[in-house]
Amino acid sequence: MPMWINADISNISQNSTIILANNRQVLAFSRTWGRQNDNCSLPNAVSWQQYLRQTWQALDPNTTKRLISNKLGRALIQRSMQKLGQLKVDSQLLNEVVKNNDYCSAHLIDYAQLSQSNINISKAFAAWMEDYQQRKQQNNLLDINDLPALISQHSDKLDKPYIYGFKTLTPTQELLLGKIGYQTLDFTATTADNDKLTFANTDDEVLQATLWAKGLHEQQADRQIAVVCPNLNANHQQIKSIFAQVFDNELVETGQKSYNISLGLALTDYPLIRHLLAVLQLCGQLQKNRISTETFNSVITSPYISGAQNERAPRCLLVNRVLSWAQTHFSLAKLQKHLEATKQASALIETIATQKTPAKQSLEQWLNLFDDYLEAFGFAGSRSLSSTEFQLFNKYQLERYELNQLAQLDEKISESAALFELQSWLAQVIFQAQSGKNQIQVLGSLEAEGLVFDDAWVLGMSADFLPNTLNMPRFIPSDIAQNHQIPHSNFALIETDSINTLNNLNSLAQKVIFSYAKTHFASEQQSSPMLKFDTDAIKFEHQFTHHKLQSLTNERAVALVDKQIKSGVAVLKNQMACEFKGFAMRLKIQSFDEPHIGLSRMEQGSIVHSALQYLYEQISTKEALLALNDADLEALIEQKIAQALHYYPSSGFKKNEQQRVAKIIHNFMQIDRQREDFLVLTTEEKIDADIGGLQFEVKLDRLDEMGNGDRIIFDYKTGNSSKNDWCGAIIKEPQLPIYAINKAAQGVAFIQLNADKISIKGLAKNQDSLPKQRPHKECLQWDEQIELWHKLLQTASVDFQAGCAAVAPNKGACDYCDFDSLCRVNK
Repeated sequence: MPMWINADISNISQNSTIILANNRQVLAFSRTWGRQNDNCSLPNAVSWQQYLRQTWQALDPNTTKRLISNKLGRALIQRSMQKLGQLKVDSQLLNEVVKNNDYCSAHLIDYAQLSQSNINISKAFAAWMEDYQQRKQQNNLLDINDLPALISQHSDKLDKPYIYGFKTLTPTQELLLGKIGYQTLDFTATTADNDKLTFANTDDEVLQATLWAKGLHEQQADRQIAVVCPNLNANHQQIKSIFAQVFDNELVETGQKSYNISLGLALTDYPLIRHLLAVLQLCGQLQKNRISTETFNSVITSPYISGAQNERAPRCLLVNRVLSWAQTHFSLAKLQKHLEATKQASALIETIATQKTPAKQSLEQWLNLFDDYLEAFGFAGSRSLSSTEFQLFNKYQLERYELNQLAQLDEKISESAALFELQSWLAQVIFQAQSGKNQIQVLGSLEAEGLVFDDAWVLGMSADFLPNTLNMPRFIPSDIAQNHQIPHSNFALIETDSINTLNNLNSLAQKVIFSYAKTHFASEQQSSPMLKFDTDAIKFEHQFTHHKLQSLTNERAVALVDKQIKSGVAVLKNQMACEFKGFAMRLKIQSFDEPHIGLSRMEQGSIVHSALQYLYEQISTKEALLALNDADLEALIEQKIAQALHYYPSSGFKKNEQQRVAKIIHNFMQIDRQREDFLVLTTEEKIDADIGGLQFEVKLDRLDEMGNGDRIIFDYKTGNSSKNDWCGAIIKEPQLPIYAINKAAQGVAFIQLNADKISIKGLAKNQDSLPKQRPHKECLQWDEQIELWHKLLQTASVDFQAGCAAVAPNKGACDYCDFDSLCRVNK
């Protein structure tokens, strides 16, 4: 690592033990030792926790007690909390409980003190921890907090270690090291030449620091450079983005970059692990025959499973098919008939779906089964992994085996519980890909303390950082916290800690730049009172300047070659509403409704259409309709609705829909009985339409022949409808006009079918052919209206074929538009 410690290590021998405050200081010590002692073996340099584990194992190598990891300890604490009635234990609560338990151990706070307090959450916390201690004792377990007391019993057998980098020792550390004896490697403070810079905003601040680091690195590639960010965790994405932009290395592996941002993410935040968990979720869903649309689509398009490359296109089409169902879940039977083009995926699904697994088994058995699932899917084995992906998968396997230790403490559990355990475990594992010999280190303030670089810049020197704020532990009463000197529990401790922090930052290099920004996104900031900054922000000249956008008029695409199209009605409707919207139909972009519970509006409309089709196939005349008494008509309606609903699974939604549709159709029958004599010629008839040379297929809901010989085309509408949609200079709903032109009819009408209102709205050559209509000023006489429709539709067809694509939407054209991502019209 490109850093070292600033201390005199001349008296240290290769047999010495050095305890350092954190793992980064351990690495820095190793590098410092290597520079000063080329041919000598490295002393035993360890962090505090490493020292405890190492010493305990050396003192009692044959012990029957098992030392558990911090993650396993967290899992056991969670079980104790749940056992005692805390049903919901999220990661935030668990983190706070673990932190408070560590405070109790480090500051010698007995749980009995908390139990005797009058604060309920302190009593609950003490009960959780006492149960956790009992659980460890029953299973012959130890955690890291148990080791100082055990080691102190053998303090006379231990050599005195050196310590370095600790601001202050905790009472537990003082007690143990006091018994053993120790020597301090004093940090050699330097008097730095410091600059203090003020910026208008954090983007400017981070950008300037990044450019500064890059410039120094280009001047001298082996310079050790630090960029310290106190709020690295919160500002990680901002810093990562700006560094990638300046260094132009977004796609470069971490180990090959000239900088390293010292902040890992939870394993579950990485795509590979998310895909892995999705595979396991899908396997469980396949066996339960209730498949989540979201999970299935994530897995079937995953690049990490077998056949991802060979079947990429058909799998994407399969996703479109699943999305078109607009369901949150679906059955395997519904999926299987669409798997012909994805043979490998079909085989994977069949293998898992037919596998029999017990309802409950041990966690170890579930983890072994999960391994089998991943192997069956060829996970991470069918493509070359990047360096980061390879490290991620190896880390998963290590953590999976560590989680297996938990299996020895649990009874049999369900598959969903086992998967939850695995996901929860991985969520608390922080991972960062291995870095190379990066000369630029971007790190937090705690990590930077005790280290030395050639050059250093400290960002974010606002009042939010120094001095620290009062921060009481959640489960430890304030009086106990202050008496036991828990950090940030009183102002004296805060002042001391803030001074130590600033001194450490001052000693990062011979010259340190401190900076702060007046604003962070939309929030104003004040500078730290511990440093004096100029009130005026630096006028920063950006390397990247904004150019005025240039407008390019491009309103015509190439002419259409193939005149045979699909969805011709929608094409002409969109072309008349907005030329660009019509042109976009050429791209054949599919849009899908959001998954829904129950029946969608489209499904409800389809059920009404089907029921009426079946009904009028049997009752084709008004005479036949009038011949039915009410009971026979009701029975027939029920029969036809049941026929329309035949393919829908049984549910409360289906039952409710049957009742709703029965009421609508019954009300419509009363209106149809009052019409003039009619003969239903066709229902749901498909015809070939030709509009200006554009050819497509349309389907008529219903065609009647009236007693006077007129033919009337009807279109069922389960939503609202109006003659305004096709009377006037703009045709908003061209379906009926297209029918009328291609079928030589003498009238057209909407049949509005909804729970609120049943009505027939239309236009006919002979007004007696339809129920009495309100006059509409925009509607012409029938022959004139047909001529106008023909002209408007002909123009729209010619424009579409010619490639007219001006972005000039009519009123309402942008409502519910599927092409927002392609269009820049102001809405």
